[in-house]
Amino acid sequence: MSSTGSSLRAFAGRFLIALVVGSLLMAGVVAGVDREVGRKLDRIPKINLTTAPLPPQGANYLVVGSDSRAFVADDLEQQAFGDAANEGGQRSDTIMVVHVEPQAEHTLVASFPRDLWVNIPGHGYSKINAAYNYGPQSIIDTLKANFDIDINHYIELNFKSFVGLVDTLGGVSVYVPYAAKDEYTGLGLPNGGCWPLDGEKSLQWVRSRSLQYLDDRTGSWVSADIVPDIGRIGRQQDFMRRLAGIAVVRSLANPFTANTVADQVIKNLKADDAFDRTAVFDLLDAFRTINPNDTSSLDFETMPWKTGPNQGAQQVLYADTAVGGPLLDRLRTFDTQPRPTPAPATIRVRVVNGSGRAELGAAVKRELEGLGFVVTEVDDNPGVKAADTSVRYSAGQIDKAKLLLRYFEPQAALDLGTPTIPDADVEVVIGKSFSNIVVPADKLDPTTGTTLAAAPADGTAAAADQPLDLPPPPPSVNLPNPAPRGSC
Repeated sequence: MSSTGSSLRAFAGRFLIALVVGSLLMAGVVAGVDREVGRKLDRIPKINLTTAPLPPQGANYLVVGSDSRAFVADDLEQQAFGDAANEGGQRSDTIMVVHVEPQAEHTLVASFPRDLWVNIPGHGYSKINAAYNYGPQSIIDTLKANFDIDINHYIELNFKSFVGLVDTLGGVSVYVPYAAKDEYTGLGLPNGGCWPLDGEKSLQWVRSRSLQYLDDRTGSWVSADIVPDIGRIGRQQDFMRRLAGIAVVRSLANPFTANTVADQVIKNLKADDAFDRTAVFDLLDAFRTINPNDTSSLDFETMPWKTGPNQGAQQVLYADTAVGGPLLDRLRTFDTQPRPTPAPATIRVRVVNGSGRAELGAAVKRELEGLGFVVTEVDDNPGVKAADTSVRYSAGQIDKAKLLLRYFEPQAALDLGTPTIPDADVEVVIGKSFSNIVVPADKLDPTTGTTLAAAPADGTAAAADQPLDLPPPPPSVNLPNPAPRGSC
């Protein structure tokens, strides 16, 4: 891996922060792993910061990636990440505000480009990523002074554990429309299509700010991005969705994987001194029902920007607060209206008793039918055992699954679904930890619920379940037809 200092400084720790949100936290959907993650988080170094009081519903989590090399301890780490002695100072190449609204079951991840020209209180104007050089409190104060955003909690991570974390999850596949390279990060993909990336290749991909595509008609390489940092943000957000989905699926299948994911991230994590177990599990609860491809429940946005005059020798971006007004308004307010839910009578449920307790499936059936659900089948002797209760869904039925899982105590985990469940919309597998059926305190009147559209007749996923496309090449680049996406 290249040891070029400048390219490593360009690496956005924002992706590693995304791992906190998209991997560590989503790994906690496994009952029991929640407790283990909480125990580990008690050992996280805490930073004394002044943050805004928590609102009644939800919170803003400032997630920051540091490019500090203070952790470099040997020749191998120096080769991979650079020498702390030669990389003076520190910057935040990642600034993300994770805005969670548990009641509305909605989460927004807003990225702030590192080259935004802002007023850093007490230090004058500079790029926003320079605020971190004055300490974490300076970033919190800068967001408040320039954008009137209150920060309730702070999370910070460096990028040491990136490669091992991706490898722990078995890698991630990404789509590139053409042969691609970045000479600074060492990335080289010889043709377009779907590429499985291991940890090192993933590092090269998410670090890339000089990505180029090959025009095979002329043999020339052309820039893939109009503005390198903006293009990189888009790729990282796409990568975050993909890795988050893998983390959820594999953590559900294997609690040991979830525990390993937590270990990889926690040892390089810091947080504000008020970031306690309650804050952790509030954030976990906000993410536990998210399908990473369901854009109605998890949004990624970037603060709108515009070009303008250089500042000295620096090329900078300027926040477009007029265009970005709606985004800033969303970060300042919290929706407390529960998301409309399907009526129980519209939900067909298959019950599988994996608890090992005789006739429990039949008992759960009676309880669910008494609450208005339609139970189509009970398998009381499945021949398999489950430690914890989980709910999975057919294509297009995610809202029905989200409603059902909240009726179980302890709360069931959401599986990311299967193509079809015979004669049912959702399937609940009752685990050994099952206690009882409960009615959610904030349950809506079924007459006000809404019903999702049925899954397409051909069995394909609904539109919200489709993977997101990467941004197309810049309009100024006249490239031939891209490679087929295939299974990516």
